Amino acid sequence: MSSTTPRLVADGLWHCLCPSYNSTPFLTGHNVLLRHGRPALQSAAPRITRPITRRHNSTITAPGGFKGTIDVPPELQQSGLPVMRAWAPLDAETQSKNFTYDRSTTMRPQQTAPRKRDYLRYSTPDLYELAHAAAARGDSREAMQMVEYLVRDRRETPNLRLYSISILANVHPWEGSSRRVAGLLTEMDDEGLQMNVQICHDVLRVLSVHMDYLLRIDVLQYMRRQWFQLNTEGYHWVGAALFREAQLELGLAHLDDMRKDNVPIQGWLYDLALYTLIETNEFDAALNIVKDRIAANDWLINRNLWAHMLDRGAAFFHYESAVYIWNSQVIPGYLNPSSGTCLNVLTTAARKGDAALATSVFHVLGKRSTTFKQIHYDQLLATYMSASPPDLRAAFTVLSIMADLKIVPTASSTRPILAHLVKHPSDCTTAFDIITSLHESGREIPIAALNVLMEGYVETNQLEQALVAYKHMHLFERLAVDKHGKPVRRSRAYSTLDTFNILLRGAAKPAAEKAFDLAMFLVSEMLAIGVRPDSLVYDRLIVICVQDKKFDHAYRYFDEMEELGLMPRPRTAEFLAFALAGRADDRCWDVLQRMQDRGASIAEKQKTLLQRKFDRALRGETGDFQDDLD
Repeated sequence: MSSTTPRLVADGLWHCLCPSYNSTPFLTGHNVLLRHGRPALQSAAPRITRPITRRHNSTITAPGGFKGTIDVPPELQQSGLPVMRAWAPLDAETQSKNFTYDRSTTMRPQQTAPRKRDYLRYSTPDLYELAHAAAARGDSREAMQMVEYLVRDRRETPNLRLYSISILANVHPWEGSSRRVAGLLTEMDDEGLQMNVQICHDVLRVLSVHMDYLLRIDVLQYMRRQWFQLNTEGYHWVGAALFREAQLELGLAHLDDMRKDNVPIQGWLYDLALYTLIETNEFDAALNIVKDRIAANDWLINRNLWAHMLDRGAAFFHYESAVYIWNSQVIPGYLNPSSGTCLNVLTTAARKGDAALATSVFHVLGKRSTTFKQIHYDQLLATYMSASPPDLRAAFTVLSIMADLKIVPTASSTRPILAHLVKHPSDCTTAFDIITSLHESGREIPIAALNVLMEGYVETNQLEQALVAYKHMHLFERLAVDKHGKPVRRSRAYSTLDTFNILLRGAAKPAAEKAFDLAMFLVSEMLAIGVRPDSLVYDRLIVICVQDKKFDHAYRYFDEMEELGLMPRPRTAEFLAFALAGRADDRCWDVLQRMQDRGASIAEKQKTLLQRKFDRALRGETGDFQDDLD
C-alpha cells in the first residue's frame, strides 16, 4: 500500500464493529484522522470481559487509549465520518472469540456476538429508541452496534442521545463500569456538551449498579444547579445506591423524602432496603418499613422475605420482629417456618417471658409431629419463669410433663426456678405446695423438681426446711406396678448424687448447726442406697470436718480421695493445710506436696504464710487459721 494511503485509528470500537478487518497495528505518536473530524464518544463501547465474580459493584479498570493506526481505502476517508474511540481495542484473537458466561456464576443463557441486523427498514428516531431500549436492558453489544450504524450509515454526529445510550449501556453488572461513565462525561465536557435531565438519570441508574458515591453526588448537585427534578425512577436509583453502599441512615431518610414528596415507592426498593437492614441486624428499622408498607395497603411482600426476616430476627432474639411476623404470617398459615427457626422463636419467647408465643410455637411444631426434646421444654419452662409475674405452677408442670415423657430434667433445666427462689425465699414454701398438689393429681414428680426446691432452701439459709423436704422425698416417688397391681421397687434410688451435694453444700456453710453430724448422716444415707460419691462430695466433707475441727477425719477423706484418683479444689486443699499448720501438724506439708504433685499451682506467698503459721503454732501462739488465707 502506498505511503499516501490515509490511516485510520484502530480503536476498540472499530475492531468490535468490523471484526473481519485484521491488521497488525503499530504505535504512532499521531492519530491522523483525528485532524479530519471531531473525536466522539470516548469510552463508548465498554469492553466485554469474562466475569470473575458476581459482585455488582464492579469497577473494572480499563487500559489506556490505543495509539495504533491501520491502512484504510481512500474512499472511506472521503466519507468524513467521525471516529469513535474506546477505552481499549480488541485484538484479533479476542475479537474472534464467542463470549460465554459461566453457568456456575450466572443464570443467563450463553450469549454470542450479536449478528448484524438489517436496520434499513427503521427510521433514525426508531433506531434511537431501539438503541436506548437495548442499553436499558443491559444489551451493550446491541446498543453500541446501533450507535455505530447511526454514526456511520445515517451520518449522525455525536450528540446527547448517543452519549445517553453509551452511558446507559454500562448498566450491565459485569460489562459496565462507573469509570467508563466518568470518562464519557469528561468527553462530553471536552466536546462542549452539557448533561440534560435524561443523561443525569441514565448516570444515576448506572451508579445504582456500579457504586460511586462521589460521582453520584456531583450529578445530584449538577441537577440542583440546573433545576432538574428527579423523576420516580431517579428517586429509586438513588435509594438503591444508598442501600447497596450500606448508607442506611441516608437510605432511610431518602425513603422518608420520597413519602413526603408523594413519590410511589416500588416494592423492589422496599425489598432491597429490608434485606440490607436485616443483614446488618437493624431489625427495628426493618420492622418499621414493614409496618409502613402494611399501613399503605402494600401486602405484596415476598414470602421469602418474611421467612428471612423471621429467621434472622429470631436468631438474634429480636422479640418485636419475631412476634410480629409470627402473629401476622405463621399463625394464619401464610408461612411455615423451619424447626430451627421455631426453636429460635421459642428461645426469644423464653427471654421475653411471652408464654402465648411459646405455646404457639409448640402448637406449630406439634402439628408437624416434631419429637420434642429437652431443649424445647427447657425453653418453655424458662418462658414461664420469665413472665411477669413468674408462673411457678406452670414451670413445675413442665417438669412433670418431661417426667411423663421419659425426658429426664437436668440441673440446667431448673436454673430459672432456682433464680426465682433465691430472689423470693418465701416462694420456697409455695413451690413445695405446688409439688404436693401435682403429686396428688397423679402427676409424676421428677427428682429434679425436689432437688431445686432443696437447693432454694439451702441458698436462702433454710437448711432445716431442706432436710424436711429430703425426708419427705419418698412420698413423691411413683412406684411402678406389676400385672398383679403390686408395686415394683426401683432399680436405683430416687435420691441422686445431686441431692446429697446440695445438702452437703448447706452443711458446709459456716452458719450451719451440727454440720458434722448432718454430714455423717448424709454419708450413711449415700452408703445405704448405693450412691457413689464424687470429688465434690469429698471436697465438702473436708470443709465440714475442718470447720468442726475434726482434722483427722478431714485428712482421712483427703487420703481417700487420692486413692480414688480424685483431687479437692485448690482452695479446699489450702484450707486443710492451714488448719493442720495451726496445730503444728507436719501433715500440712504433705497436703501441699501432694497437691503440687497432682499439678496444682501453689503460690510462693501461700507457702510463706503457711510456714509462718506453722512456726507460730510451734511457739504456742494461737490464731484463726483462716486469717492467713487470702
